Amino acid sequence: MGLSSRRTDRLYTRLGACLLGAAAAAGLVLAGHHASADAESYSAYSDPGKTALSLILSEERNVREFQDEFGLDDNEVGRVLASVREENETLAREFAESEKVVAAKKTLPEEKVADEISASDYDETVEGAIAETKDGVTALLPEAGEPELKAWVDEQWREEVEGASDGGTARVVETKAGTVLRCKVFATQYIGHTRYEAALPHRALKFGSQPRVPINRDGRLIRPRIKEVGPWNTYDNYWQTGRQRTMWKDLPRCMPEARAAYFHNYHRGKDEYGREVLNPAGVDLTPAAARGLGLRQYQNGWVYVRFPWVRL
Repeated sequence: MGLSSRRTDRLYTRLGACLLGAAAAAGLVLAGHHASADAESYSAYSDPGKTALSLILSEERNVREFQDEFGLDDNEVGRVLASVREENETLAREFAESEKVVAAKKTLPEEKVADEISASDYDETVEGAIAETKDGVTALLPEAGEPELKAWVDEQWREEVEGASDGGTARVVETKAGTVLRCKVFATQYIGHTRYEAALPHRALKFGSQPRVPINRDGRLIRPRIKEVGPWNTYDNYWQTGRQRTMWKDLPRCMPEARAAYFHNYHRGKDEYGREVLNPAGVDLTPAAARGLGLRQYQNGWVYVRFPWVRL
C-alpha cells in the first residue's frame, strides 16, 4: 500500500498498542513479554493520527472525571466538547471525501485505492484536526498542563483498549417481538440521503429490505431505517457469528472490524479499502437520528443496536 513515510512509521509504532487480551480477541498471536512492554511504551496521546482524546470524551463519565481532574468549570468543559465535535465534523467530511475516491476506483485493487487516498490530503487533514483539538484543550488547562493531560489520556486509553478487548458485547435480550441480539457499538454521524436514517457496514441491508433498527442510549430509543452502507466497511455483518460473516470471520460476534482495527491494529489498522480507521464505529447516524438519542450534531458515543433479523 502506498502510504506516506510518516503514516507508515505511525502504523509500525501503533503495533505496540496491542495488549495480550486484545490480541486474543482479534485472533492475533504476540509474544507476551514484548507485547506487554510495547503496550506500556505506546502513547495514544502522542500518536498524531489517533483520535484518543475525542473518543475518551465521548463518554459522560470520562467528561466528569476530566473536569474534576483538571478543575475546569462548566463553561470550559463546554468549550472542550465543542472542540471535540469540531474534530468529529472535520473527520466526517474527510471520510466522505475518501468515499468518493473509493466509489470512483471500485474496480481497482485495494493497494491502488489506498494510493489514491494517500495522494490526497487525507493524512494531513486528520492529523491537523487532532492537533488542533489538543492545542485547544491544552490552552484551557492550568499552566504546564499538557504533561498531565498526556498522562491522563494514556491511562484512559489503556482502559479503553482493555474494554474493547472484550468480545462479549453480544447480548440476548427479550422484547415483545421475541428474543433478539443486541450489540454495544460506537456511533458516528454522517449526512445521509434523507434526514432521518442510519448506516450499517454491509451492502445487503441498503440494497435489500432496508430494515428499521432499534438503537438505544441512556433510555432513549430510535428506529431509523438502514439506507446507507458504512461506516468504514461494506461487507462487515458483525452481528453474525464468525462462519456466517462475509469478511473478518475470525472476529467475535458484535466486534466490528473497525473497532478491532482502531484498538488492536487488526488488519494493520485499516478497513477493507486500506484506509486507516479513525474511530471504532459500528453504526453511522444522521444528525436528526443522533439527536433522538440525546447526541448533539457530530457528538459520537456508544449505543446499543438490536438486530431483529438475526436468528438465535
